[in-house]
Amino acid sequence: MSGAVRLAHLNNMALKLVSLASGSKGNATLICSYTTAILVDAGIAFSKLEKALAEFGLTASALDGVVITHEHDDHIKALPKLEQYTKVYAHPLTANAIKAKQGGIDNLAVVDGFEGGFEIGDIAVEPFRIPHDAAYPLAYSFRSGGARCSVATDIGVPTVGLMKNIKDSDVVLLEANHDVDMLKKGGYPYKLKERVLSPMGHLSNDAAGRVAQLLSGSNVSRLLLGHISENNNTEQLAFCTVRDMLTAVGEEKNIEISIAHQCARSEVFEII
Repeated sequence: MSGAVRLAHLNNMALKLVSLASGSKGNATLICSYTTAILVDAGIAFSKLEKALAEFGLTASALDGVVITHEHDDHIKALPKLEQYTKVYAHPLTANAIKAKQGGIDNLAVVDGFEGGFEIGDIAVEPFRIPHDAAYPLAYSFRSGGARCSVATDIGVPTVGLMKNIKDSDVVLLEANHDVDMLKKGGYPYKLKERVLSPMGHLSNDAAGRVAQLLSGSNVSRLLLGHISENNNTEQLAFCTVRDMLTAVGEEKNIEISIAHQCARSEVFEII
């Protein structure tokens, strides 16, 4: 069953975005139109995913598809069970990497020219490359009618391609993974610190703030900060760092900042 009837209570907006979980313990984001429901990543336990979907009157079989960013465990944990209920959309190189980890994807959607974009129901899915230490990491923008949103986490450094692909979205789920000082002084092994800080690692609070500054004057009006480290960051520190950097360029009133949590869903963002 499609998500059309089940999503009716969310009002007939063009798109909705809600983070179900965001962080190193698991990631999943729900993107909905009035007739289509898409999950971005499935990195939490299937039982938790079912419970989170139920808050919106959805079941796993009501999803029109799950779109995978890359093959790290915190993005694919529930996939073996979830694919029994809905199709999996993943770049061929990512699908091969998942096969090496989980033994293949039986319900993989066939998409010609994956990077050129595709449609799931009435939502256009637009993949774009990001720098991360995975087989073929992607972020995604989603469009329905005139509404557009993006999910962009697990990014080593901001790139021209990142900015180009998110600047026209009203809502962006953007990584603010770590505070550099906390990470350097923290208990992670040296090699892990190197990985996180590398151009193929994760965005710091300061890097997220720079992205926010560069988005001033664009269509972006709401930033949802996600993939926040529980060891090397705090939600308050991520929020304050990005807010203060927006204040420094006089944009604090033009871009609203919110937080995506690890163990609780975010607010529901409605995009017209």
